[in-house]
Amino acid sequence: MTEKFTAAQWAEIEGGHEVTPDKEESYSFLKDLHESRMTKDNGNAKKLTYTDCGERAYLTLLALETMRQYPDFKAYVQRYAKKTAGFELYKMYRIMGTDLYNFIYFLVGDSSAQDKLKDPDSAKRMRASTKLPTAAINRYINAVAQGKTPVQVNSMFMAIESAIKVSNSDYKAIRRNLANFARLTKAEKRLISTRLIFAVRAKLRSSDIIEDFEKFAAVKNLEKASVVDPEPTVSTPDISTSSRDLALYRYLVGDKNLALTKKFLEQAKNGKAASANMVQAYLPAIEMLDDIVKAGPAFIQNLRALHKRAKKD
Repeated sequence: MTEKFTAAQWAEIEGGHEVTPDKEESYSFLKDLHESRMTKDNGNAKKLTYTDCGERAYLTLLALETMRQYPDFKAYVQRYAKKTAGFELYKMYRIMGTDLYNFIYFLVGDSSAQDKLKDPDSAKRMRASTKLPTAAINRYINAVAQGKTPVQVNSMFMAIESAIKVSNSDYKAIRRNLANFARLTKAEKRLISTRLIFAVRAKLRSSDIIEDFEKFAAVKNLEKASVVDPEPTVSTPDISTSSRDLALYRYLVGDKNLALTKKFLEQAKNGKAASANMVQAYLPAIEMLDDIVKAGPAFIQNLRALHKRAKKD
């Protein structure tokens, strides 16, 4: 039996108009179409960090831009853009919106948007320091929705990379090659497409774009079997280096180590190597963890319980 929409969902579908029984029957299939949505309002967003939302919005745009390079897939990209366009201020969560719309809503919406995420406090601190280029993103989405060729696409992606601090070299390589896609050889196109396929499967597995992107990759024979999948599937934590958190880190590493501890955390979050000085500054925290491990299983269990309490607080 098909699950019924809520009153709020019907209101969004019908623009606030009354839903008659015949319309309800005609819409019943829509519930099934949205069962696998990543941002469907059933608690799925609670699995996502602010960092996850930024990365997944970026990958969704890369996937759309890749498909847009092929004439026989432009119609799908246009339909997706139309579903995303029209609500450019991202003031509210939209259950019938695309995952891309809702990712951007979580990134630029008010504090109630971040309240829906895995770690609301860290998300709000990151939101305060993140300047997502929404105007450029909206220009891109609107142009594609109207069947036009978007302009300054590479500049948009670079601005997003800067805003959400993309450090993955494969993602950046995909973006650079998309800017010159028409000049790439078939082998080069397959290589960057394969890297993007891996990223989409890992990070957008239950999204509203995955099925069509997988179909696109298969039809165009874009996946190279010899390329090794480098993608982790775990969520990326929102590691904060706010002044408040650093003030508390002082109790773990000491005053003299705060500046380098901040650098260490930033490097770790971005997947970059840390210098010996940075590691040395963070060493007191590592030594504390090492002491707990050496003390035995009971102490480790206590630490895990404390960690769970801290995450819920």
